Amino acid sequence: MILIRFAFLVALLLLPSALPASVEFIPPELRGAVQPQVAVSPAGRIHVVFGKGNAVYHTASADGRSFSTPVKVGELEKLALRMRRGPRVSATNELIAVTAISHADGNLHAWTSADGGATWTETPQINVPASSAREGLHALAGDGRGLVAVAWLDHRGSGTELWSRVSRDGGRNWQPEARVYASPDGHICECCHPSLAIGPRGEIAAMWRNWLGGSRDLWLAVSTDAGATFGAAEKIGVGTWRLNGCPMDGGAVTFGPTGLPFAVWRREKTVFASEHPDTEQRLADGAAQPVVAVGGAEAVVVWEQNGDLFVRRGKTAPERLAERAAAPAIAKTPDGKTVVVWESSAGGAPSLRAEILPPAGQP
Repeated sequence: MILIRFAFLVALLLLPSALPASVEFIPPELRGAVQPQVAVSPAGRIHVVFGKGNAVYHTASADGRSFSTPVKVGELEKLALRMRRGPRVSATNELIAVTAISHADGNLHAWTSADGGATWTETPQINVPASSAREGLHALAGDGRGLVAVAWLDHRGSGTELWSRVSRDGGRNWQPEARVYASPDGHICECCHPSLAIGPRGEIAAMWRNWLGGSRDLWLAVSTDAGATFGAAEKIGVGTWRLNGCPMDGGAVTFGPTGLPFAVWRREKTVFASEHPDTEQRLADGAAQPVVAVGGAEAVVVWEQNGDLFVRRGKTAPERLAERAAAPAIAKTPDGKTVVVWESSAGGAPSLRAEILPPAGQP
């Protein structure tokens, strides 16, 4: 009986994946690019940005199978790249906004395009005190209708804080800065990226890894006034991670089917999910760098595990999404599908790939 069960499990592992095949979305001359990020406009246009060297690039697709020739958005001296540093993107049907940080000047830069990504215009730096964004870690989120929020690790004071800024016109103009959080212990985690999400009523959720009482847990604060102020911070999850160091893994946040912030994060070597601050669900052991997107009633979570990417769609069992892959980013399409982009080293050549996932249970 044991041998029969073993043979059955092996046969399952050898079955071809039910997931569709991925596509490479950069030409050979841009191989070696890193840190892709993705956003989808309300009309379903897929926008992807990434970095190579000191240059930020943008490409777009109507179907996730065929992508436009990448266009250079801009160049920054010592562009912040790798370990979740890199450009970010949001999109309405009329305007695309891209942000990135320079390690040379320590500033958070922004560009917009009103012609689908053919040409780009740089706007004034987002962080007001010069060089305060020099850690190079930030997040960007948009609601597709013009509300855009950005948050970054800030060094204007004596320790690392989380600051933010909001645009109400897709990224052309920005409202005054707002401090999201300053730890009473002097600083938040110095090398973990923050995350942002915009809710159905315009709420803005900001998530970051804190440094409090010797623990490096994920915390969340929500703004209900379009980013002018943020409410009291809440710790996420029931456990704690006492760590004298930085895991360089900030998790991700979106808004779940109930309209509450839905967070995914790593604690020690385990990835968790939660739609309420004082609960948690264990998703995977030996895992890191989770990202999440929600469409309808289905949450899709992707994470790194043993050098590959795994995905869980809704309440289905996790599946291997891609081999020899890292740095995933994720977004939902208006028809309920999920776009995933990532760094790939499969086949021996470093590249960037994309895949469109149907909802769980659909071919």
